Amino acid sequence: MSGPMWRSVVAGLMLIGAARGVLADEYAAQEYRPPEYAPRAPLIEIWKAKRRMELRQGDQVLREFKISLGWAPSHAKELRGDNRTPVGRYYITGKRPSRYHFFLGLSYPNVEDAERGYQHGLIDAQQWADIYFANLRGDPPTAQTALGGMVGIHGFGGRPYLPIDWTEGCIAVSNDDAEYLYQVVSVGTPVIINP
Repeated sequence: MSGPMWRSVVAGLMLIGAARGVLADEYAAQEYRPPEYAPRAPLIEIWKAKRRMELRQGDQVLREFKISLGWAPSHAKELRGDNRTPVGRYYITGKRPSRYHFFLGLSYPNVEDAERGYQHGLIDAQQWADIYFANLRGDPPTAQTALGGMVGIHGFGGRPYLPIDWTEGCIAVSNDDAEYLYQVVSVGTPVIINP
């Protein structure tokens, strides 16, 4: 077995034993609800090339946002300090006030980012596993690797709105939009970032 295969097998075997009982208990405790009545969770989707972000629930767009990105917006984030905004599927890991008004942390690096980093020799197997399990648990992944971290959605802080890219890899929205997101978006909300 080579590359990602052995890591996936090891991770899977470790989880089967731990998750088997927990999942069975959770499934038994859930009330059955037909799919047509199941509530749809909100989703944030970003299109970097269009500098546009949407908060959606099902097919309904709840709000659209103008965004600013990292200084190097046309490429996906690969390394700490590359000033690029990531591309991929992430989730909100936490929310807090910040110097940029409010900050909603993203789960960068995700498993795909970790795999790419491992294949390029940027992280070792232990760091890969730490990122893998953090993503599996829904926790914030470590920011202490060559891949970087602490990427999120935040406001402009004291900056005026300018139609330029200025962040170090985050997604910036107006302070009013950051406050709105802070109030309505839950930890765990999926975030899709398109090129």
